[in-house]
Amino acid sequence: PRGNVGSAVIATLLKEEGRFHITALTQSSSTYAPPSDSVKVIITDFESSVSLVAALQGQDALLCCVPGGATKYAAQKVLIDAAIEAEVKLFFASEFVADILSPHYRIFPTELVGDKVKTREYLQEKAKAGEIAWTALNGGPFFDMWLKHGFAGFDIPARRASIYGTGNNLACWTPLPIIATAVANMLHKPLANLNRGILISGVQNLTQNNLLAALEAEMGEKFSVDYIDVRKIKSDAMEKLEKGEWKAAARGLTISAQFNDEEGSANFWHLVENEGVGVQAVDVREAVREYLLWQKLK
Repeated sequence: PRGNVGSAVIATLLKEEGRFHITALTQSSSTYAPPSDSVKVIITDFESSVSLVAALQGQDALLCCVPGGATKYAAQKVLIDAAIEAEVKLFFASEFVADILSPHYRIFPTELVGDKVKTREYLQEKAKAGEIAWTALNGGPFFDMWLKHGFAGFDIPARRASIYGTGNNLACWTPLPIIATAVANMLHKPLANLNRGILISGVQNLTQNNLLAALEAEMGEKFSVDYIDVRKIKSDAMEKLEKGEWKAAARGLTISAQFNDEEGSANFWHLVENEGVGVQAVDVREAVREYLLWQKLK
């Protein structure tokens, strides 16, 4: 509950006072402190089906927010099976990435992205058997987190930009507040999205060049720009991956997936269902402005 998605979703659900009864499941080693007394915290042994079933009694939905590579199939299977035994109606899978059915996504090693595909397949099997319903949400990289941690190619304090390839590759990214709003709306009306994954995108016309223009306009300063061969980044990463060096390959694979005009997987606008989950994409400059205000950079 303390990660990027969990924190954002809980904050959004708490705005609708009394509509949701929120329970956070944590490990005994966790130092998690809920943002409100209305959030119930249950210390749980995630390796014990008995402990999980007890914690899940009386819950209508289970939202799983395990991050990235920590989404291991064995642990997810235990959680799903416990939810079924506790008669939880809806399992909201921990995906929150891009289109996991894309062949580009499947290049990524599970050590990096987790067993999201295998977990979805298991949920589909259980849903087909009528044991539980499921849903999932994917909006590409978190816009605000990618700007904050430099993955987008911008060092804002130093006014520097790294443009990969042409800088014109269209990408689907979503700010965390929009992700959280979509999750809340999906929980409000679960029947509309049962047993399938939903794709959204939170920023219109998002390219690195448009991001650069928006940052310069909002900051009132020009950035120094380095142009980088994204195809070489991809080939170097694939070479490392073939050697089993997945940690060394991770950054290159991620950059290529988002910024490679020829072989990227960042543009899934043709699959986006923003309206169905009650969210709207904002323009690049508005997204940048909101980020700068959040970070007190403006």
